[in-house]
Amino acid sequence: MSLSMGEPKEIRMIVFSALLTALNEVMGRDGKNSVLRFAGLEKYINQDIPPSLEESISFKTFRALIDSMNDLLGHGTDAILYESGRKFAIYLTPFGFSLKEVAEKLSNWIGGTWIVLEDNNKGVVQIKNNPVCKGLVSDRPSCHVISGALAKIKEESTGKRYLVKEISCESKGDSCCEFHILQQKKPDEVDDYGP
Repeated sequence: MSLSMGEPKEIRMIVFSALLTALNEVMGRDGKNSVLRFAGLEKYINQDIPPSLEESISFKTFRALIDSMNDLLGHGTDAILYESGRKFAIYLTPFGFSLKEVAEKLSNWIGGTWIVLEDNNKGVVQIKNNPVCKGLVSDRPSCHVISGALAKIKEESTGKRYLVKEISCESKGDSCCEFHILQQKKPDEVDDYGP
Protein backbone atom coordinates (compact mmCIF):
# COMPACT_ATOMS: atom_id res chain seq x y z
CA MET A 1 0.00 0.00 0.00
CA SER A 2 1.45 3.37 -0.98
CA LEU A 3 -0.14 6.73 -0.34
CA SER A 4 1.33 9.98 -1.55
CA MET A 5 0.63 13.63 -0.98
CA GLY A 6 4.19 15.03 -1.26
CA GLU A 7 4.96 18.09 0.84
CA PRO A 8 1.69 19.58 2.03
CA LYS A 9 0.96 23.28 2.14
CA GLU A 10 -1.25 22.73 5.18
CA ILE A 11 -1.53 20.26 8.04
CA ARG A 12 -4.96 19.34 9.39
CA MET A 13 -5.72 20.89 12.78
CA ILE A 14 -6.51 17.43 14.21
CA VAL A 15 -2.79 16.59 13.93
CA PHE A 16 -1.63 19.86 15.52
CA SER A 17 -4.21 19.54 18.32
CA ALA A 18 -3.23 15.93 19.04
CA LEU A 19 0.47 16.81 19.16
CA LEU A 20 -0.09 19.73 21.53
CA THR A 21 -2.33 17.62 23.78
CA ALA A 22 0.33 14.89 23.88
CA LEU A 23 3.07 17.41 24.73
CA ASN A 24 0.90 18.82 27.51
CA GLU A 25 0.35 15.36 28.96
CA VAL A 26 4.01 14.32 28.76
CA MET A 27 5.70 17.63 29.67
CA GLY A 28 2.98 19.56 31.47
CA ARG A 29 1.54 22.92 30.49
CA ASP A 30 4.76 24.85 31.14
CA GLY A 31 6.83 22.39 29.10
CA LYS A 32 4.40 22.54 26.19
CA ASN A 33 4.36 26.34 26.38
CA SER A 34 8.18 26.40 26.34
CA VAL A 35 8.20 24.36 23.13
CA LEU A 36 5.62 26.72 21.59
CA ARG A 37 7.54 29.81 22.71
CA PHE A 38 10.82 28.45 21.32
CA ALA A 39 9.00 27.75 18.02
CA GLY A 40 7.76 31.33 17.83
CA LEU A 41 4.17 30.09 18.17
CA GLU A 42 3.19 32.22 21.17
CA LYS A 43 -0.36 32.67 19.88
CA TYR A 44 -1.04 28.99 20.76
CA ILE A 45 0.23 29.28 24.35
CA ASN A 46 -2.52 28.50 26.89
CA GLN A 47 -5.00 28.06 24.04
CA ASP A 48 -7.37 25.13 23.68
CA ILE A 49 -6.86 23.94 20.11
CA PRO A 50 -9.88 21.86 19.13
CA PRO A 51 -9.26 18.97 16.72
CA SER A 52 -10.70 19.64 13.31
CA LEU A 53 -10.57 17.94 9.93
CA GLU A 54 -11.86 21.08 8.23
CA GLU A 55 -9.37 23.61 9.66
CA SER A 56 -5.64 23.58 9.00
CA ILE A 57 -2.38 25.20 10.00
CA SER A 58 0.39 26.02 7.57
CA PHE A 59 3.15 23.51 6.99
CA LYS A 60 5.53 26.24 8.19
CA THR A 61 3.76 26.29 11.58
CA PHE A 62 3.89 22.49 11.83
CA ARG A 63 7.57 22.48 10.86
CA ALA A 64 8.31 25.15 13.51
CA LEU A 65 6.68 22.97 16.20
CA ILE A 66 8.56 19.82 15.12
CA ASP A 67 11.88 21.73 14.91
CA SER A 68 11.30 23.21 18.34
CA MET A 69 10.57 19.78 19.81
CA ASN A 70 13.78 18.40 18.30
CA ASP A 71 15.88 21.42 19.28
CA LEU A 72 14.61 21.62 22.86
CA LEU A 73 14.19 17.92 23.56
CA GLY A 74 16.92 16.67 21.24
CA HIS A 75 18.47 13.25 21.12
CA GLY A 76 19.09 13.22 24.86
CA THR A 77 15.36 12.92 25.41
CA ASP A 78 14.30 10.49 22.70
CA ALA A 79 12.04 8.77 25.25
CA ILE A 80 10.00 11.97 25.73
CA LEU A 81 9.50 12.26 21.98
CA TYR A 82 8.60 8.54 21.75
CA GLU A 83 6.08 8.85 24.60
CA SER A 84 4.66 12.01 23.00
CA GLY A 85 4.09 9.92 19.88
CA ARG A 86 2.23 7.28 21.91
CA LYS A 87 -0.01 9.98 23.41
CA PHE A 88 -0.34 11.63 20.00
CA ALA A 89 -1.81 8.38 18.61
CA ILE A 90 -4.42 8.34 21.37
CA TYR A 91 -5.65 11.82 20.51
CA LEU A 92 -5.25 11.49 16.77
CA THR A 93 -7.54 8.59 15.92
CA PRO A 94 -10.10 6.45 17.67
CA PHE A 95 -8.81 3.02 18.60
CA GLY A 96 -9.44 0.00 16.47
CA PHE A 97 -8.07 1.36 13.19
CA SER A 98 -5.51 -0.81 11.45
CA LEU A 99 -2.03 0.41 10.62
CA LYS A 100 -3.06 0.75 6.96
CA GLU A 101 -6.12 2.85 7.85
CA VAL A 102 -4.09 5.19 10.05
CA ALA A 103 -1.35 5.46 7.39
CA GLU A 104 -4.01 6.57 4.91
CA LYS A 105 -5.32 9.18 7.36
CA LEU A 106 -1.83 10.50 8.12
CA SER A 107 -0.95 10.69 4.44
CA ASN A 108 -4.02 12.89 3.93
CA TRP A 109 -3.50 14.95 7.08
CA ILE A 110 0.27 15.59 7.04
CA GLY A 111 1.55 14.39 3.67
CA GLY A 112 4.36 12.09 2.65
CA THR A 113 4.14 8.71 0.95
CA TRP A 114 3.18 6.05 3.51
CA ILE A 115 3.84 2.41 2.60
CA VAL A 116 2.66 -0.38 4.91
CA LEU A 117 4.70 -3.43 3.91
CA GLU A 118 3.55 -5.76 6.69
CA ASP A 119 0.68 -5.50 9.14
CA ASN A 120 0.47 -8.66 11.24
CA ASN A 121 2.36 -9.65 14.43
CA LYS A 122 5.15 -7.50 13.11
CA GLY A 123 5.01 -4.59 10.77
CA VAL A 124 7.11 -2.50 8.45
CA VAL A 125 6.14 1.04 7.54
CA GLN A 126 8.05 3.27 5.16
CA ILE A 127 7.51 6.99 4.74
CA LYS A 128 8.98 8.89 1.81
CA ASN A 129 9.03 12.70 1.93
CA ASN A 130 8.32 12.47 5.65
CA PRO A 131 7.15 15.90 6.87
CA VAL A 132 8.23 15.12 10.44
CA CYS A 133 11.93 15.10 9.53
CA LYS A 134 11.86 17.25 6.40
CA GLY A 135 14.82 19.60 6.54
CA LEU A 136 16.45 17.91 9.55
CA VAL A 137 20.04 16.68 9.34
CA SER A 138 21.10 14.00 11.80
CA ASP A 139 23.54 11.14 12.15
CA ARG A 140 20.79 8.86 13.50
CA PRO A 141 17.04 8.32 13.07
CA SER A 142 15.02 11.23 14.45
CA CYS A 143 11.32 10.38 14.00
CA HIS A 144 10.68 9.23 17.58
CA VAL A 145 7.19 10.77 17.60
CA ILE A 146 6.17 8.54 14.69
CA SER A 147 7.81 5.48 16.30
CA GLY A 148 5.76 6.00 19.46
CA ALA A 149 2.57 6.60 17.50
CA LEU A 150 3.02 3.44 15.42
CA ALA A 151 3.60 1.37 18.57
CA LYS A 152 0.41 2.67 20.19
CA ILE A 153 -1.65 2.24 17.01
CA LYS A 154 -0.58 -1.44 16.74
CA GLU A 155 -1.24 -2.01 20.44
CA GLU A 156 -4.73 -0.56 20.31
CA SER A 157 -5.71 -2.50 17.20
CA THR A 158 -4.44 -5.84 18.56
CA GLY A 159 -4.44 -5.66 22.37
CA LYS A 160 -0.76 -6.70 22.42
CA ARG A 161 2.36 -4.72 23.31
CA TYR A 162 4.65 -3.56 20.47
CA LEU A 163 8.05 -1.94 20.17
CA VAL A 164 9.09 0.20 17.22
CA LYS A 165 12.53 1.06 15.92
CA GLU A 166 13.26 3.42 13.07
CA ILE A 167 16.02 1.75 11.10
CA SER A 168 16.48 4.34 8.36
CA CYS A 169 15.66 8.04 8.28
CA GLU A 170 15.59 10.74 5.64
CA SER A 171 17.29 13.07 8.15
CA LYS A 172 20.38 10.79 7.85
CA GLY A 173 20.24 10.94 4.06
CA ASP A 174 18.43 7.61 3.67
CA SER A 175 15.90 7.28 0.84
CA CYS A 176 12.99 6.90 3.29
CA CYS A 177 12.13 6.56 6.95
CA GLU A 178 11.56 2.89 7.74
CA PHE A 179 10.02 1.62 10.95
CA HIS A 180 10.07 -1.99 12.15
CA ILE A 181 7.27 -2.93 14.52
CA LEU A 182 7.70 -6.09 16.60
CA GLN A 183 5.41 -7.67 19.12
CA GLN A 184 6.90 -7.68 22.60
CA LYS A 185 7.17 -11.21 23.99
CA LYS A 186 7.41 -10.24 27.68
CA PRO A 187 6.31 -7.03 29.43
CA ASP A 188 9.91 -6.02 30.22
CA GLU A 189 11.48 -7.05 26.90
CA VAL A 190 13.07 -4.22 24.94
CA ASP A 191 15.09 -5.92 22.14
CA ASP A 192 16.79 -2.54 21.56
CA TYR A 193 13.55 -1.19 20.13
CA GLY A 194 11.91 2.01 21.20
CA PRO A 195 13.92 4.99 22.35
